[in-house]
Amino acid sequence: RFINARLLQRDGSLERGELTVDSSTGIIILIRLDSQQHQPLQDNTDNNIDHNQQISHTVDCRGMILSPGFIDIQLNGAYGIDFSNGGCEDNHDDDSAANNSRNNSGLRIHDIFQVATSLCQSGVTSFCPTMVSSSRDTYRRVLPLIRNARRQQQQRDDTKIGANILGMHLEGPFFDPSKRGAHDERHIMAPSKGIDTVKEVYGLNQVQEKENDNDVDYSSPMLEDIDIITLAPELDGALDATKSLTLPACERNVIISCGHTGATYEEGLQAISHGATLLTHLFNAMNPFHHRKPGLVGLLSSKSKLASMGHKRPYFSLIVDGIHVHESAVSMAYNSHPNGCVLVTDAMSAMGLGDGVHALGDMSVNIKGDRATLTGTDTLAGSVVSMDTCVRRFRKFTNCTIGEALLCATLHPANVLNRSVMQERATEAPIGVLEIGARADLVVVTDELDVVATWVNGKIAYDGRKLL
Repeated sequence: RFINARLLQRDGSLERGELTVDSSTGIIILIRLDSQQHQPLQDNTDNNIDHNQQISHTVDCRGMILSPGFIDIQLNGAYGIDFSNGGCEDNHDDDSAANNSRNNSGLRIHDIFQVATSLCQSGVTSFCPTMVSSSRDTYRRVLPLIRNARRQQQQRDDTKIGANILGMHLEGPFFDPSKRGAHDERHIMAPSKGIDTVKEVYGLNQVQEKENDNDVDYSSPMLEDIDIITLAPELDGALDATKSLTLPACERNVIISCGHTGATYEEGLQAISHGATLLTHLFNAMNPFHHRKPGLVGLLSSKSKLASMGHKRPYFSLIVDGIHVHESAVSMAYNSHPNGCVLVTDAMSAMGLGDGVHALGDMSVNIKGDRATLTGTDTLAGSVVSMDTCVRRFRKFTNCTIGEALLCATLHPANVLNRSVMQERATEAPIGVLEIGARADLVVVTDELDVVATWVNGKIAYDGRKLL
């Protein structure tokens, strides 16, 4: 039971109260607020039992804020681990980059768990492992590996307590070459045959051609491995791929995000009409806003236009490290569409390691302070700041409330993934909210938004100030 807390609400307000978790399921079963009282779940077989007699631990939050855990939907790696590391055959011969790569034999399940565990100290309780544009062999190796890590984690082995591993975010390779940023130009291409090209590049064809579940080769990439795909919607075949991946009839709906793109405003409208719902790292690797050519940025202020077409404004992610986007632009975007703002780190493997030369997929990256650039260039190559840092800087840049800043790292990314409410046929509890029936992924923070302690599925994962 968590007592003496200020609980984050969906509207960004902070309500004093307490919260109870069923430690056997990791689910929130009771919330009591000063203003109202929620009852236990009606279908809970123990709902007639005195909950006061079942409390095994009481956490005194000392008046601090109890928030849902942070959700990072774009994380390329951290703490020396690169999620795009398919093995030594995919790396450059640059000795300095190779020496700083975690393991030239490629990504391992142990590496994924190491990142998941370490993320909890920054308040992150769920994340989408993200791959930069990679070779086909790399997709075929990494996607099944991360799926296996996710399944092992779901077995709730207490030795693997760490941030929940969500579906993957595949950032590329379907980009405008002129907007590729730090992505390796060797892999950039158009999805010219629509969904068929997407399946071929990611290695999904083998699975899709199976006749029944008993024939599925689980060592191959599967559509269920993917939560988000970032692509440039103006490319040949991109709209067809978007429509195919987001149709209700699709066996698994994938979130399509527009990014690394030269798309015009009109092409952005087309993308949304075909099912795109997100803009990847707004302002970066896309056309800048112009009063006659607003580009994708103009979609944020197009509520009425999109409503007349039967659509909503897209969500947009922001890298608020103080380097990728000027604080004025951060504030402008947020104030234009506050409910659509999603904070991401876009962190690469050097996060948490300090200055030096590190690897991002096939690329060599130089780190100096909070700035990551492709070695020998001024091209930004992801970030090296943690999510709690992004939340603090976001609040400073926008002058929003504490609760409003927290929503951008909790409820909003959960909304992007359609995970903030229980969905029909859903097998997993909601995340990103403090509500009865939601997963008890929690973080205690101060009014300065410093992380004090983190719980995942109701189990302590980080305790920086010894609350327990």
